[in-house]
Amino acid sequence: MKKLMTLIALQAAFAAHAAVATVQQVGPAVRPVYNSGTGVMPAGAQEAMPKANRQLAKDSLQGIGFSPVMLSFIDPVQVPSHDFDVGGLRINIIYGRCCNLDGLDIGVVGVADNHANGWLANWLVNYAAGDGVGLHTGAVNYFGGDFKGLQIGLVNWIDSGDIFQVGVYNGGYNVQGLQIGVINTADKMQGLQIGLVNVISNSDLSFFPIINGYF
Repeated sequence: MKKLMTLIALQAAFAAHAAVATVQQVGPAVRPVYNSGTGVMPAGAQEAMPKANRQLAKDSLQGIGFSPVMLSFIDPVQVPSHDFDVGGLRINIIYGRCCNLDGLDIGVVGVADNHANGWLANWLVNYAAGDGVGLHTGAVNYFGGDFKGLQIGLVNWIDSGDIFQVGVYNGGYNVQGLQIGVINTADKMQGLQIGLVNVISNSDLSFFPIINGYF
C-alpha cells in the first residue's frame, strides 16, 4: 500500500509539472486589466481572452516547409504532408489539408489550418481557420478569420470581413458588405441584406424580410 501511495503521489506531481510547463510555454496572450479594489475584470475581458489567444496561435502558425504544388487523395495520403504551406496549386481528389494556402485550390474538400488567399474552388467544402483574400465557390464556404472577397455557395460563413456573399444561407459575426440569399444573418453588420429572412442582431430592426440594412 505504501508503494502504491508513493506511485500515485509521483504521478500527480508529474502531471502538475506538465500542466505548469504547458502554461509557461503558451503564455498569457492577453493580460486583462484587473481592478484590485473590486476584484472584478472589466466587462467583456474574459470573453475576449479565448478569441485573442486563438488569433495569436493563428498568426504564428507556419508550415514546416513550402511547396508550389500539393496533391491530396485523403489526408494524410497526400504529397507533401499537411504540415506544409502551399503557394501555387493544390488538388484535392477527396480531402486535402495544408497549413497556409496561396493560389488555386480545386477538388472536393479543401482545408487550410491558417490563412488562405486566392481562389478556393472545391465543389463540396472550402474551409480556412485564419484570414484571407479572394474567391470561394463551393457548396459550403467557411472562413474562421477575417476575409475580404466573394463567396458563392449554398452555405457561406465568415467570422469577420468585407464580403459579398451569394447563397441559400449567408452568415457572419462581423460583416461589412452585401449578403444575397434566402437567409442572411449577422451579429454585427455595416451593409445590406437581400433575402426572405434577414437578421442583423446589432440593429434596432434586427429582423426584416426582403431588404434589411445597417450603416
